[in-house]
Amino acid sequence: MALVLARYSALRTHEYFKVPKDLTLKVNDVVVLRTRRGTEVGQVKTLPGDPNLGPRDSVAGEVLRRCTSEDSEKFRQARGADYRHIKRAFRELVAKHRLPMRYELTETLLAGDKTIVYFSSEDRVDFRDFVRDLNEKLNARIELRQVGARDAARLSGDVGVCGFELCCISYIIDFVPVGMKMAKTQRISLDPTKISGQCGRLKCCLKYEDDLYNELRKTMPQEGQPVTCNGAECHACNIDILGQQVNVEFPDGKRQVMPVSEISFEGGWSEKDIRRYRRDRKAKQRAEKEARDAARSARMSSRMSQPRPAVPTPEVQADSPADEPEAPEAPETPEQESSQPDLPAS
Repeated sequence: MALVLARYSALRTHEYFKVPKDLTLKVNDVVVLRTRRGTEVGQVKTLPGDPNLGPRDSVAGEVLRRCTSEDSEKFRQARGADYRHIKRAFRELVAKHRLPMRYELTETLLAGDKTIVYFSSEDRVDFRDFVRDLNEKLNARIELRQVGARDAARLSGDVGVCGFELCCISYIIDFVPVGMKMAKTQRISLDPTKISGQCGRLKCCLKYEDDLYNELRKTMPQEGQPVTCNGAECHACNIDILGQQVNVEFPDGKRQVMPVSEISFEGGWSEKDIRRYRRDRKAKQRAEKEARDAARSARMSSRMSQPRPAVPTPEVQADSPADEPEAPEAPETPEQESSQPDLPAS
């Protein structure tokens, strides 16, 4: 029996299903599936065949038939049903039981015999009493399913900051791990508000160019690694992976942006080697600075120990006669007046 990959449920789950021999299918056909949950409507994503299933792949059920007009009508009615009473009852019981649960979406299977309520929570929740009270209050067969933050964003059917439908809604099948190292490699701002998606986790689009950056980085030196440029021993200060350029620092402290083709370096350096080189380089610079400071201090000490030359005392030069002040004339005494001869009277 051939297998076909089909997508179904509000979470857009992709799994393999058995195909009857008398049923011919092609891509994008709408079919009725028998899944682990019951009877549902799905869409064919691959041609029937015998794929080599991986360890994580399994056969989820079988294809019953093509979707008829009656099946399509039931499916549209189930999707367009008003579930506000379920949402209201859910929130009332959450407040009553004091559980950290958030309502996300309600989905009814094709047969109408089961209703699935999706909720999100940061912690694992024991909702056995909660779901029993919910079934009694609504008098229906309710199944609760907890989803993570990424699946909650997928259920919302929102639009991203790029203006397009969220990637988890449009085409992503399985979520791949996204780490902060991808953002650092791509020189993207590490502001959480800029690199986080609708779900509050790192954006899935960080993974798209990660393989290209890792491939181009193999031809680039590590930041802080010693390189040879124009015959001089330098080290790489910064690298531009997409532009294939390196900002190198020369021994005299000057920096210059050079193409990676004009520099030579030793490949295979690890983060541990970079840290050891930086530590040795800083120790060398510290030793050179201490040697310069010691030499400066020795020069100053030698200058202070030398005797100071005697400072000549400035000679006081006599004032010239022209500059001497004239002495005041002494007043005439009576004796001087009497010694003068008497003049004859006219």
